[in-house]
Amino acid sequence: MNIGILGGSFDPIHNGHLHMAVCAHQAFPLDQVWLMPAGHSPNKDETVMTPAAERFRMCEIAAQSYDWLYVSSLEINSKERSYTFRTMQKLTADYPMHRFFFLMGGDSLDYFEKWSHPDIIARLSTILVIPRDQFDTSQLKEKIQVLQRHFDCDIRIVPCAEYPISSTEIRKRLYEGQSHEEDFPPGVLAYIRKNQMYCR
Repeated sequence: MNIGILGGSFDPIHNGHLHMAVCAHQAFPLDQVWLMPAGHSPNKDETVMTPAAERFRMCEIAAQSYDWLYVSSLEINSKERSYTFRTMQKLTADYPMHRFFFLMGGDSLDYFEKWSHPDIIARLSTILVIPRDQFDTSQLKEKIQVLQRHFDCDIRIVPCAEYPISSTEIRKRLYEGQSHEEDFPPGVLAYIRKNQMYCR
């Protein structure tokens, strides 16, 4: 099967994340998309992150609305840092029958060569890029050409309108009591409120 991998802290998961998954699923022959909540993120302070079990549960709730969307516990169950190249190595070893597509935002592609072992990620997956923020399609194409001069990679742009929302803004709204149902997949905001998360 063709499997899309969408990683992130998902703190919390919101409709901006699902917008990326839906666009990729519609534009490319992906049989499934796996949400991959980060465990020990190399780029974020874990002491201020929501516990992994709660972030995983919110992803499970979000995935219930789509029969092609699944949640993987690979990273949160690992004791290692959640580097993408390690994740892709583990996935391709455990599921040699699948072809993997790694989803990322255009802002991440801008510094992809600075990731840990981007060549391994590119070798083990087709990279699908979602245009975001100030990175339009023409800029992404230029960046792809630069990366292709550095290492062999298959990077494709997902036709997808920008979804103007971020986890930082979501957390701010929740903290201020200004959150909206339309920002979240069904059931996620109810879970947040029930467990009194992201509040004063």
